[in-house]
This record gives sequence, structure tokens and C-alpha cells, in this order.
Amino acid sequence: MLTTIRKRFLIGCLTAGLLTFSGCSRAAMGSDSLLRPPRATGDKAAIQDIIRDEAGGSYSLKYPQKGENRSAIIMRNENTDNEYAIALYATEDDTKLNVSIITYQPDKKVWQCLGTYANTGSGVDRVLFCDINGDKREEVIIGWTAYNSTQKSLTAYSFKSDEVYEMGITETYDELVVADITNDQCDDLVLLQLSTQETASTATLLQYSEQDKRPVGTCSLELESDVIAFSNIMVGDVAIRPEVKPSTSTSTGNDTASRQAEEADDRSIKLEASALQNTGASSAAETSVREDPPVSASTDTESEPSSDRADPKDRTSSEAGTGTEESTPDAPAGTKDRVPSAPVESEDDTSSEPSDGNSSEVPRIEDKGSPPIQVSVNAVKRGILVDGKRSDGTFCTQIICYDIDEEELIDPISQYAVRSPSGQYINPTGRSEAIFCRDINGDGVLEVPVVSQMNASVDESGAAVCNQIAWSNYDMVGQKLTPVLYTVMNAKDGYYVCLPDRWNGNVTARSDAETRQLSFYLWNTTTSSLGDKLLTVYRFTEQQWAEEPQQEYLLPDVHIENSKAVVAVKIFKTNADDSLNLSADEVQQGLLFAL
Repeated sequence: MLTTIRKRFLIGCLTAGLLTFSGCSRAAMGSDSLLRPPRATGDKAAIQDIIRDEAGGSYSLKYPQKGENRSAIIMRNENTDNEYAIALYATEDDTKLNVSIITYQPDKKVWQCLGTYANTGSGVDRVLFCDINGDKREEVIIGWTAYNSTQKSLTAYSFKSDEVYEMGITETYDELVVADITNDQCDDLVLLQLSTQETASTATLLQYSEQDKRPVGTCSLELESDVIAFSNIMVGDVAIRPEVKPSTSTSTGNDTASRQAEEADDRSIKLEASALQNTGASSAAETSVREDPPVSASTDTESEPSSDRADPKDRTSSEAGTGTEESTPDAPAGTKDRVPSAPVESEDDTSSEPSDGNSSEVPRIEDKGSPPIQVSVNAVKRGILVDGKRSDGTFCTQIICYDIDEEELIDPISQYAVRSPSGQYINPTGRSEAIFCRDINGDGVLEVPVVSQMNASVDESGAAVCNQIAWSNYDMVGQKLTPVLYTVMNAKDGYYVCLPDRWNGNVTARSDAETRQLSFYLWNTTTSSLGDKLLTVYRFTEQQWAEEPQQEYLLPDVHIENSKAVVAVKIFKTNADDSLNLSADEVQQGLLFAL
């Protein structure tokens, strides 16, 4: 009996000890200790000592939510003489967030805090480094989030000798763009705000000078009020003047520069025609670009790679579709240095009725064999392209530029857009598909997508009829969108097709979601019906492909990212119009590209 009692006593003690040990472990791993930064060595140890002194004891680090700079302690080596660090943290006994600016003193070989600034925000949105006042030194730009608002506040800090001063910014933002759109060789702050019950959607430009702590110039532009989210933002060359010349290195045609200039007015789609046509465009369910946009670029200029296909090196982007990308000349193989002849105006460009998607509404491109167009460096205008999502689920694009003469922001699209017969404002870029601006042809100028339904009979199923995207530049002189490339997108299967110039208006496309096929047909304008098949694109799984007679297909160089699927093509010949037939070289060299 005594032995049994002793055993029970010992087991009870051990159990109690284990429970006590377990309880102590949980206490040791509390939230405070989790937030406490690990002890560092060297420079970081010295910086952490300064943060602790500035905080007056314990503190927790705060990490930016967006952009490339995601650390709570950001080290900057502006040059060999101006190394500094930015520390973001909160103290345990204060609801405010703090930023300490700490510089290295090379003569004393020590780190020194130049200033600590408190902010009432609840979190850090992003941290940017750029020169906004033209003093040839970078400023620190910090965006702050708030518990009770979707809009963010902004603070900027500038260095002057060995001092730091805060630059006052009272405006708030939903998205922030940093870029030189005023052509003054320093960065501008452009704040984008969505509409509220009291205010309209706006873009606000803030300009600073080296001597002033507050903006020396502020101007605003009203944006489309029905936009509820900024889906994609890109910075680059967004408008051109018709100052073009043939490329001397790749020219194979007989056209001359003077002939191109004489025909410039015939090579565009007027905004009015595009706008009215687009109101009749329907979404092709299986060929539309995915509804959820890829992470496209950080709204700061220090972008991360984007999953969107436009530029391979730009495969980042910040936060789910709210990114700013710098335009680069990268383009898929086969499209770089290839700018198709621009279309001749359709006869019904002055139509006042929306298009029903039939052939008479689609401008046609004449394949004249003209050489590739090379855009003059002095013939472009830098700005911002904003793809917005409306409350009804559709999308639109707005161009934000700075008019140097008038000293104001302008949107050339809305300035020259039209109204429908009922008086409703029509943005010609309105579309049901989540297709976003990009430099799709590698000419260094960002293109705007204008979507329209391809030729179809009145009794055809809308889901099977594909949409055509006219990737367009804005012509500043003619005040119109000029298409440079036509494509059909198949987002579900991860590729898109570049339409040969000679196909425009003569060929239509249909998608089959069940068989994963995209087919192109002649369009019979007399009977408004499908003609002979010209091309079918297939998407096979590895198993399906192993069972196919592979010798019957062509394999274009298309590799779907993160997929082992095989994209294959069959070419069909028609006797109705030999000029519309495709060759194997066309298919394999410049027809299909991965999204």
C-alpha cells in the first residue's frame, strides 16, 4: 500500500512539474518576445542600440506592406560618404509609430541618429527613396496606413548637410506613383484617390523645390468616378507624335518615310469610332484575360517582378494589381522590331451608334509591305497609364500626362472621348476583360488595349466568339488611338495569338472550352457566316500529347509558365483567298506567345 501511495505521489509531482514547465514555455514565447528583434552584431548592433535608446526601452519593429523595401531597418548607401539607415518601430507604451533616421559618421566611425519622427498611422504602407526636390540627394518617402480608413497618409524627409527636415504633405492617397512626368529631371509625386461620397476620383501632382519644405506646385485631374479600384499602373512613354521613320537596319519594303507621313492620317482609329464600337463588345468567356489581375508592379518605382507577361524582366509587381512599372523595350521573340502597318480608317468611323460586333465595324489593316516603324525619341510623351476596375466589373484605361505649357495634368483619352446618342460619356478603352496596358511590341511605348468582338452572326453564342484586342498608341497630334498590333488572348490556356495584318477584318475566331481549342476562320462578309478554317491552336496535357499523332502538328516555341502542357498548332489551307493562308514559318516564328 505504501509503495502504491509513493508511486502516485511521484507521478503527481512529475505531472505538476510538466504542466508548470509547459506554462512557462508559453509565457516565454509571448507576443512581446516574438516581436523583439534578435541581437545583431557590427553596424546593425550599433543601430539597434540607437533604436532602443530612442524608444526608451522595449520596442517592436514595423514592416512595410508594399514595395521592394520590406525591412523594418533599411540600410542605404547613397554613396560612399552618405551611408544611412531607416528604422520603423513602435514603443510598448505609445500608440504612435516612429521612424528614426540614422547616419554613419565616417570621421568618427560611429552611427548617429539625426532625428526621430512620430506618426499616428497604424502601419507602414511602403518606403520609397527618390529625389523629389532636385537637390541631387534622395528623399525618404513613407506611406502610412490607418485603422479607420482605406486612404493612406504620406511623409517625406530630406537631407540638408547633416540635418534632416520633414516635408509637409497633407494629401492622402489610395495609390502612389513616383516618376518624372514633368520632364524636369527630378521625381514627381502623383497621388491617386478613389471617389468617396464627398469627393471625386482624382490624380494629384506634387512638386517640390530644393529650398522649400512644402509643395511649390500642386495640380489635380479628375478621374473616372465609377472606378472602384486601381488594377494596374504603369509609368513610361504613353503618347507619341507622328514623327516616324523607316528602320534602316530591317527595312525590306519599298515605302519611304515621306509616303508614311502622307498616309499618317489614314493609319489610325479615331477615338469616336473606337468608343462607340467598344460599347457593343462582349466578353469571350474562354479567351478573356483572367479576372484577378496578376501582381503587376509596385506603386513605387523600385518594382518587383510581375507575373504578367508584358516584359520578362518586369515580372513583379507589387501588390495584387496595383503596380507601377517602368516601360522597357523587352518583348516576346518575333514581336520586337515588328510594328505592323497601322489600319486605314473604316468607312463608318463617324457612326453614331454603338457597334454590334459585326464585320463592318472592324477597321481593316492593309498589308502594304511597309518597313517596321521606329519611333523618334523626341516624339514621345512620358506619363502614367492607370487601368481601373469599375463598379459593374468592367475595366477602362486613363492616361495621365503633364501639360508643360498649361502647367496642369491632362487625360488625352477623356479629353477627346465622345458621348453616345443618349449623351452618356464613353471611354473608348472600356472593356469587360481584365486586360491591362503594356509595351506588347517592344517599341518602347506603352500600348493601351481597345477590345472589340470579332465578326459573328446574330445567332452565334457569345461565349464562343472571341474578342480582338487592338493594342494602340495615343497620337498626340491626331488626338486618336493608333493600333500597332492585334491579338486574341486565351488566358485560360496561357497564351495569346498575334494576328497577321492581312487577317484584320477578314478572319474571325472561336474558342471551345471543352476541347481546349482556339480556331480561326475566314469571314464571309456576303453571308455574314464562317468560311474555311485557317488555323487551330490546341492545348494538350502530357498524357493527351503522348496519344496524339504528333507528326500532324506544328510546335511553336511557347512554354506555359508552371505548366507541362503542350501547345500545338494545325494549319489548314483555303482556296477562297490564298493570301490569307499561313506558312509554317509564320506560325513558328511570330504567332503565339505565352502570357
